[in-house]
Amino acid sequence: MPKSRKRKLNRDSTDVTGLLDVAPIDRRAAVRPGTFNLNGDFFTPEGVLLRRAKAEVTPSKATSLVLLGARVASEGCGCGGGSGCTPSWLDRSDAAKAAATGKPQLTGKYGSPTWIDVWNGGDETVVFLHGDVRWGTLTG
Repeated sequence: MPKSRKRKLNRDSTDVTGLLDVAPIDRRAAVRPGTFNLNGDFFTPEGVLLRRAKAEVTPSKATSLVLLGARVASEGCGCGGGSGCTPSWLDRSDAAKAAATGKPQLTGKYGSPTWIDVWNGGDETVVFLHGDVRWGTLTG
C-alpha cells in the first residue's frame, strides 16, 4: 500500500484569516453615487451622503433654493427614489434655467404621489422633485 501523503505546515505558516480583525462588509451601507443604497441613504453623483433637511417644501421655496445654487434631482414615479428607480440629476445650468422660468408645478397629471423635499450634505443642498412635477423643460 502506498503511504499517504500529508502536507505538513511549516512552523512559520499561519492561518491569515485569524490575523485579520476586520468587520464583515455591509453591502447595504455601500455608497451608491447619485442614488440610494439599501439602507436608504441618499448620495450625490459624487458620493456625498445627504440627509433630508425638510420633508416637504413649497414650489416657491424650491425655486429660491435653486436660485441660490441648490442642485436638482428628480424621480417621476413618486416612489421617493429609494424603491429601485434611479433619480435624475440636472446639471446646475439646467437647474438655473428651470428656476428662471418660474416655480415648479405639481401637476398630478399621472396620479403619482407628488412632492418636493430638500436634502443637505457636505456643502450641498439638493431640491428633490418627486412624482408629477413640471418645471420648465423638466417633466416628471
